[in-house]
Amino acid sequence: MNGELTDFDDSIFRLSGTEVVRPIKTMPLHEFKFRDYCKENGIVCYLPLKKVWKIRNLNTKGKIYNYSREVLRPMFTSYVFVKTPVEQLRNLFETKLVTKILHVSDLDAFMEEVKTVRKFELIGLKQELEFNTDIAVGDRFQIQSGIWEGVTGWLTSRDKKFKWTVQIEFINQTITTTINPSKFKMTKLDD
Repeated sequence: MNGELTDFDDSIFRLSGTEVVRPIKTMPLHEFKFRDYCKENGIVCYLPLKKVWKIRNLNTKGKIYNYSREVLRPMFTSYVFVKTPVEQLRNLFETKLVTKILHVSDLDAFMEEVKTVRKFELIGLKQELEFNTDIAVGDRFQIQSGIWEGVTGWLTSRDKKFKWTVQIEFINQTITTTINPSKFKMTKLDD
């Protein structure tokens, strides 16, 4: 897993001439293939990653075996950030891996956001994944790690072991979303 961390090229933040950084939308599940294509062709790219649990259930001769391991997955499904001269952006469609090149209206603000994504990525990759079994449906909790650190919410349902529907208090609103509880350290709050 550490080999993936050393692949980051910080030259994506240093632009010269007509170079721009753009979010590139890839074909579904082709983020790693597109990243590899970019590296093979000398194109600077950045694929933000996050740690998740990969769970396998095997049925061998009537016996069920379960195992899980930590793997890295794209932080943004189907998106990779690419630095290239403006006039060469259209050439990326030749790979058959690219479906769309997104336009960025304010490049400086966008670059700051990409730097923030990189900071979140580094924090997230250093965190240990944990399971929370002490939080039940209807319980209020506070997230203690990851990008949602300090945010409070309620568990509304557990669809699977790794898929919770929660209501999160965010910017004076309540947002209903689905999270993977193994990505965050959470503490049950007593109200």
